Amino acid sequence: MTTQYDILLSGFPGKCSRGFLGWSTTVLLKTRAGYALFDTGGAGDRPGILEGLAKRGVDAGDIRTVILSHLHFDHIANAECFPDAEIVIHEAELSYFDRHWAHDRAVPKYLVEGLLRRPQLSVVSGELDILPGVRMIRTPGHTGGHIALVLQIDGECVVLAQDALKHRGEVATSVSAGSFDAKAASASVQRIVGMADIIVPGHDAPFRIHDGAVVLPGRLHEEIRITIDDRLYEMEIG
Repeated sequence: MTTQYDILLSGFPGKCSRGFLGWSTTVLLKTRAGYALFDTGGAGDRPGILEGLAKRGVDAGDIRTVILSHLHFDHIANAECFPDAEIVIHEAELSYFDRHWAHDRAVPKYLVEGLLRRPQLSVVSGELDILPGVRMIRTPGHTGGHIALVLQIDGECVVLAQDALKHRGEVATSVSAGSFDAKAASASVQRIVGMADIIVPGHDAPFRIHDGAVVLPGRLHEEIRITIDDRLYEMEIG
């Protein structure tokens, strides 16, 4: 079978005076080795992820592998929902956590420590074919050990970039705001843009790339309900 990807939750590039909304992209992968997830969102994403899987006829127990792009709060919070899954983390990201967790406000120390006690934890190195049809590449900068996934689908290169390229604005500037290593982050953006036909970013809708520029960007639409008086607000980008 051909490896497939399906966006369970689309990221959204929102922030306010309190900080980042942390609405990140979560991707379901279907390969010959079974179902896998690329990242598991933030704490508030749990209903959306589980309901999204259920709508696709996938049970939490069907997820055999969870690949984590990096160890920020908005990407790892729901790994515990998949107790039978292998959790895959790059060794460079563990090294980053050991050395820099106290200086990175997006790293949830105790949550990460719980993940590291999982008996199904797999620590990988280098760049490798992590699943059939799924290549893991190193994309450091946002964190020291960030990784992205590369798929070849219908003759096109699809890069699941996550926070190595958070949104469409970073394509033109090659600048990833708030990065641990700005130079490395810029190089990772350029690498992704140079290889991809389609980019699935960490906090934006997917978009196409042609000659190093964004074409046919996806549209984002989210709704926020204020429960005090049940008001509904719409947010749209695109």
